[in-house]
Amino acid sequence: MTAPSKSRRKLWIAAALVALLAAVAYHQQSQLIGIAARWHLQRVSSAEEKTGDLTQRRRTIRRIHRQLLMDPPPDALVPELYDLVTLASARVATGEISLNWSAYIYTSHYRTLALERPSGEPRASREELGKYVQQQVEFYYLRKRPDSEGIRLDDLIGDGAGESYTVEEIEEAHRQGRDLTLE
Repeated sequence: MTAPSKSRRKLWIAAALVALLAAVAYHQQSQLIGIAARWHLQRVSSAEEKTGDLTQRRRTIRRIHRQLLMDPPPDALVPELYDLVTLASARVATGEISLNWSAYIYTSHYRTLALERPSGEPRASREELGKYVQQQVEFYYLRKRPDSEGIRLDDLIGDGAGESYTVEEIEEAHRQGRDLTLE
């Protein structure tokens, strides 16, 4: 064989491997998103635990509370709630736990935490929170729906146009007398 044909064959093999990896990544994107989400949330938590800072964890939990139409929690509860979100993130991304059920599990834990341990002490360990999530999955017999693909890249990147309005957009439209009909 000549030198150009060997390099051409290597190029074809490399292209085939890249295509295969891309196909596997596309097919498994919910699992990859779940792994990435959990890794990122754990990294943020570890970094802030070392410094005693709550800035990013507080921002994340406040965003969740805003989506659930709840007042922000006291700072004492943020670390445990953040740990709960971290533990559930991969299961939510894959569709094992739907967004609706994850909201129920989260709000149930928050309500119990606020009533029984408003100071956040003693803080539940990650193992205890993992058991709590598993108990909820088993008790409510939560299963991944066969037609659910979980969270996909399109869900994360989508422009969101026409899907929903923020509270601020609704209030501003009301002040201006505009009609916000979703198309």
